[in-house]
Amino acid sequence: MARLSLIAAALMAACLPAFGQSASPNLAGANDIEVQVGTGKVSLSCPANVTCSRVDASGVVRFGHRFDPAWSFEVSYSRIDADWGFLVYNYSAEYTGFGVGAAYRVPLADSVALKLRGGIAANELKLQPAVDLGKNNPGTISTRSVKPYVGLGLSWQFAQHWQASLGLDLTRADLRDSPSSPKQSVTVQTAGVGIGFSF
Repeated sequence: MARLSLIAAALMAACLPAFGQSASPNLAGANDIEVQVGTGKVSLSCPANVTCSRVDASGVVRFGHRFDPAWSFEVSYSRIDADWGFLVYNYSAEYTGFGVGAAYRVPLADSVALKLRGGIAANELKLQPAVDLGKNNPGTISTRSVKPYVGLGLSWQFAQHWQASLGLDLTRADLRDSPSSPKQSVTVQTAGVGIGFSF
C-alpha cells in the first residue's frame, strides 16, 4: 500500500503542470492577433555632421495559431521609420520585415505568461543617406535580406479573449551606404506594448 501511495503521488506530481497549462485562460481560442506599438532602433553609423536620434517609432502586427498548450505558429509584420538630421543634412531609414516562426509559452501565473519566439524574417531596409549642400542626392537605397529573429514577450490576460502584452524583438538586416558599396549587416530591434485578441 505504501508503494502504491508513492506511485500515485509521483503520477499526480507529474500531471500537475499539464493540468495547470490546460486550465490556463489563454486557451480561449486557437488563434490570436496582436498589434504592438513602441520604439524601434536601426543601429546605423551616422555621419559626423548629423545629430543622430537612433530610436524612433515602430509597429508590429502578429498572427498566431496555437497547435499545443505551449507551442504556436506565428507570422508577423514589423515596421520602423527613423529620421535624423535637419534640412539638407538628413538621414533616414525605413525598415520592414515579414517573419515566420514559432513561439513557446511559459505560464507564470493564472493569467500571466512568458513567450519565447524565433524564426526567419524577410527584411528590407531603405536608406536615405545624408547629403552635403551642393552634392547630388543618391536617392533611396533599398537592400533586402533574409535573417533569423528572436523575441521575448510578456502577456497578461485581462478578459476571456483579450490580453495586454510587452514585447522585444531582435533581428539583423543588410544595407548599403551607396548603390555601389558592399553590404553591411546592422542590428534591428523593436520594443513596445500591445493588445491581443484570441478567437
